[in-house]
Amino acid sequence: MTVQGQRIVVVGASGVLGAAIAERLAASGAVVEGTSSSPESAARIPASAGARHVLDLEDPASIAETADAIANTDALLDGIVIASGIVAFGPIDQTPPEVSDQLMQVNHLGPAGLIARLLPALRASAVAGGSPFVASICGVVAEQVFPGMAAYTASKTAHSTWLKALRLETRRPRVRVIDARPGHTETGLADRAVFGTAPRMPQGMQPEHVADVIVAGITGDLTELPSTAF
Repeated sequence: MTVQGQRIVVVGASGVLGAAIAERLAASGAVVEGTSSSPESAARIPASAGARHVLDLEDPASIAETADAIANTDALLDGIVIASGIVAFGPIDQTPPEVSDQLMQVNHLGPAGLIARLLPALRASAVAGGSPFVASICGVVAEQVFPGMAAYTASKTAHSTWLKALRLETRRPRVRVIDARPGHTETGLADRAVFGTAPRMPQGMQPEHVADVIVAGITGDLTELPSTAF
């Protein structure tokens, strides 16, 4: 598919990887809108994004308001990219329940709620002859379990499984669902853990490379981007 003229929302466009994806989509002719978690971080959304939304994935009211702002326009919605997320580290018996809850909310429940609210808009794009899609970054932890990352892995695996169900439910309405599972990427996320300290990790992939693969997957009509694709 071509993204020329397609309206695509990048959730987490103020982040390193989200910004790289937004820039590549815009360079390919997409009409990009970006979200950030706060008005302050909105300044990091690339200038190529035509509209900006403040979206707090921990706040149901913010999710509803953002979905309404995106959907209630005359322009069709052709794609959603979920490039947001948080991470935590620590043994299972030392990870506070509230940290596990926060990870599940930000990495799965929040994005899932936003996507669910925007499904009618994506279906409308399909009816109008478009090729709507949802692309979400679940990461290699949706394929492989690592010690000290149980809560993070649970949140990402939950979202990956949810995407599989979404793919089945939206096959007839022709909404494509892409599960992207890159390995460790040098975005600085591990240094901003909401709990615990990251273990020593090997050199990760460059965000630009990961963004290239994801955008190629979008334009190449793929539905799976396993870790081996990166």
